[in-house]
Parts: sequence; C-alpha cells; structure tokens
Amino acid sequence: MTLTDQQIQLMQEQMTSELVQMLMERWGYDMPKALDVVYNSDTFARLEDKNSGLYYQSVGYVYSFLNNELTTGIAV
Repeated sequence: MTLTDQQIQLMQEQMTSELVQMLMERWGYDMPKALDVVYNSDTFARLEDKNSGLYYQSVGYVYSFLNNELTTGIAV
C-alpha cells in the first residue's frame, strides 16, 4: 500500500503534536517552548524527510531519538 503525500503529511503532523505533548508532560515545557524544541531538532528534520520513514514509526520510538538529542546534544 502506498501512502499519498497528504496521508504522510497528516502522519507527520500527528507525530509532531504528540512529541510536543510528551515534552510538555515529561520535561515540564510550556507549549511555545515545546514547539520550539521540536521544530528546531534534528529529529524533526528527519521526521519531515519522507524518505526516512520516521513518520511511520511509533511516537515512543521517535521520542527516544528526540530525548537522546536533548539529553546528549547528539542526534542519532
């Protein structure tokens, strides 16, 4: 099954929303800070790359990349 660009975009947007929520819950960020962190991360750049397929993974899996990036300063 091949996903349309619109379906991929919706999956990316949903994942982004869930990552922001997780940062707010786990790191205590307010929404503007969480949005800034997500949108300026290497993890987000990979999520936006359709060829990475990261949008197709679970939010927990993608969050692990973001969390690692935030705690170590190194994108995996």
